[in-house]
Amino acid sequence: MNILVVNGHPDKESFCEAIFNSYVDNIDRDKHDIETLKLNDIDFDPVLRYGYRKRMEKDENISRSQELLLWADHIVFVYPIWWSSMPSLLKGWIDRVFTPGIAYSSNKSGIFVINFIMGRQFKKLLKGKTAEIFATSQGPTWWYKIFSGPVSIPDSYGVSVLKNAVLNHCGIKTKRVTTFGNMGRDSNTLEQRNRFLKKVEKIAKNI
Repeated sequence: MNILVVNGHPDKESFCEAIFNSYVDNIDRDKHDIETLKLNDIDFDPVLRYGYRKRMEKDENISRSQELLLWADHIVFVYPIWWSSMPSLLKGWIDRVFTPGIAYSSNKSGIFVINFIMGRQFKKLLKGKTAEIFATSQGPTWWYKIFSGPVSIPDSYGVSVLKNAVLNHCGIKTKRVTTFGNMGRDSNTLEQRNRFLKKVEKIAKNI
């Protein structure tokens, strides 16, 4: 299987970096081909300057990211939840990479609500691919287990927007969401972090 692992944290010294490394280092290279994207290492403009009114200048890092997106069978996202969302770096990368013709195409005819109900609003160009999400948050882990699925409420959008809106609309099925909560709180100990990294290691080995 072709696996793409994306680290969306802008800080190279973050705990997300440790999660990213734990996952990447423990994938069985005899069974899988792996590519990585550390967005904090990539020089690209994360702002979609014109929306889709016109194209931005060609960016080799964006073109390479789109090539890897199409190549991958399974995409792994690692990022922190900030203000009930993903970091602007990751959001900007998604805006630039998950573009019409690559990730989806919109149905511009008919009535929006009817198209949405009938599943005709988007043509899912990445159908058949899978994903998993590793997210850190100041909120408790159990919160995201409850509210990152079909039921989403404010403060859970950091997972549900990526899973239910972006990935689902492109045809990518999210197989697993693994969250590590209470970041920055006294209850978040080194022992807990090491235990979580062991969990990440186990997941990677069994993929």
